[in-house]
Amino acid sequence: MFVWFDGQVHAESKLEGLEDMVRRLKAQVDELTRQNQDLGGWKARLTQENYELQRQVQELDSSNGTMAKARAALQQQLDEAKARLDDESRVSHVSVVFCTQQLKHNCSCL
Repeated sequence: MFVWFDGQVHAESKLEGLEDMVRRLKAQVDELTRQNQDLGGWKARLTQENYELQRQVQELDSSNGTMAKARAALQQQLDEAKARLDDESRVSHVSVVFCTQQLKHNCSCL
């Protein structure tokens, strides 16, 4: 009878140990499930943020292209204005020289 009782005590002790292990494993599963849900939430937020940042980069690239075109157009206008001013300056210089020569000629004739 003691052998049977001894075996039963041993089995109950084993059972309690296994039940403890099952409780610990369930707690770990619950914690890992919570962590997994938290990480899923973070992943969703980061995915949305990444999408928004990519959209902003595309907008900035588009704006940069538009500004580069505008800059090129303004540079061309500036170059054309400089060329016109150079031409006008040359014409004006020639006119001044011609008028000066005319005045000298007119003065020498007097």
